[in-house]
Amino acid sequence: MAAEMKAELIGQAALTDLQLTVPRRPALRRGVRLRRSGDSVVLDGADRMQAFSGEFAREWLVPLAEACDGTRDHAALADGLGLPESAVHTCLALLWTAGAVEEATPDEEPPVAPELACFLSRLGNSTGVNATWADAAARLARRPVALEGDPALVGAARRALRGVCPVVTGDTDPAGGGHPTEHPAEHPATDPPKDPATDPAEHPPAFTVFFETVASAPLLADAEKACRRDGRPLLRVRADAATIVVGPYVDPAITPCLECGRHGEAELAGEPAAHQLDLVAGVAAHHITAVLARATVTHLPIDSSVIDTATLATSYRPATTRPGCPECSHARGPVAPEAPASAVYEAAVAIPPRAFLDPKGHQAHYYTANIRLQSQFRQWPSRVRTPLPAADLSALAGPGHRGGTPLTPHHLGLVLKIAFGLKDDETTPERVKRWTAASGNIGCTTAYVVVRDASVLPPGVYAYAEGSHTLASVSRTVPPGDSPCDIVVTGDLKKVMSKYGTFGFRLALLDSGCALTSARHVARHLGLDFAPRTDWDDDALTRILDVSPTEEPVVAVASLGGTA
Repeated sequence: MAAEMKAELIGQAALTDLQLTVPRRPALRRGVRLRRSGDSVVLDGADRMQAFSGEFAREWLVPLAEACDGTRDHAALADGLGLPESAVHTCLALLWTAGAVEEATPDEEPPVAPELACFLSRLGNSTGVNATWADAAARLARRPVALEGDPALVGAARRALRGVCPVVTGDTDPAGGGHPTEHPAEHPATDPPKDPATDPAEHPPAFTVFFETVASAPLLADAEKACRRDGRPLLRVRADAATIVVGPYVDPAITPCLECGRHGEAELAGEPAAHQLDLVAGVAAHHITAVLARATVTHLPIDSSVIDTATLATSYRPATTRPGCPECSHARGPVAPEAPASAVYEAAVAIPPRAFLDPKGHQAHYYTANIRLQSQFRQWPSRVRTPLPAADLSALAGPGHRGGTPLTPHHLGLVLKIAFGLKDDETTPERVKRWTAASGNIGCTTAYVVVRDASVLPPGVYAYAEGSHTLASVSRTVPPGDSPCDIVVTGDLKKVMSKYGTFGFRLALLDSGCALTSARHVARHLGLDFAPRTDWDDDALTRILDVSPTEEPVVAVASLGGTA
């Protein structure tokens, strides 16, 4: 599905959101162009093809892009085109987000091949890390890459990286000083000036890449030991007759150790064929360049990629610390035979370390479809509705009650309103306001209420509809329990994963914790007993709620009412 973004929204957001950047002296990225196509303006050559619609786009985007030569600021562009400066800022915010413009390069450009400059500029938008392609080129020029392991793959990788970055194929300083012997012909003749703010070291430590095959595998342990001793990151690239594995990336400061990262791998299945060497080297060079230049996307350092050389099908394996590992685990005791499923999931969806975070991903918050999610509420149209009393916020003022307060419909409505509901006076069709923090302001949890006390409501199971502050009858079957009321929280994975993917399950768990925390504070202030449950019967609850455990799993349960 195409992602839509409105110029007015991204232009306004760029004024306050520090993760959105508008070039001060914009230049059209190398290798891209804007052209009219029917009623739209199309962007060719960027990291993805995009189209701009609307009268202003048709009339002004192409002239504005042509005027972006890196010599004019916003005021000069506005004056030359006869446009308000605010309109120029809005358009440039949209063009930067789309990958059409970047900051002008310095007066003295890095001495790199035109093809590399075009590559770094044209695809630099894919991560949003570098303001200009020259920044990416400087990152490559000041970080040597040490190639070790299988000689044939080392040679192929050296050819693939020629002219891209300094390459080292001999031993580094055994004392760990980080002074590798470089191959001058294989990197730019003149390095750009170093940036003391980001790289004060005159000789930064080499980034070591080890090519593991059947023949070179015995040398990997010594290479890993040397990298750990010298504080150098290590990227293992594994190749046999059937697969290419890029990873794990090992840096003791931010990743699991090598043994944990590669735990569970199959044995090497023979040596790679001669015709596979350039493929292995090319794949490795792509990710080496992505890690160092930060201009293109890579799965490193979080995952390892496993590529089938026959079909090129790719799967990903997160590096996960095994409990008890003496190198990277804080747990004591023997090393676990394998990492638990929960740890594997957490590793798979983990946010990258700050140094590897791509600001580009932040722009997803401003896609029209993602903004629309916040005002999409479940309806249960065929269910009987029970209106809840209006939330009396004055009950939360003053000192709280000590306990023993009987549960009433007013209390239940107030707890649900604060934990899962909306601020009615502040919510608009464009912006939903909630009482409790919610990931992405989406509202990815659903509260079901199990009522056993007939003085509160007719016994049964109800779904809380936050958009209307009503309860929808779900079932008259009441699961066993000893509290007047239970709150069962499920994760709306279909909704949250449309924006966040598999990370959405983690957000559902986080949101349920926020909701129950708010519910606990309200309940205790009202003098109601509130007790989160640590165990429940998933199968029984999903049957009663008539939900799918894969699309709407139960993520939290708590008891409400009675006395402590």
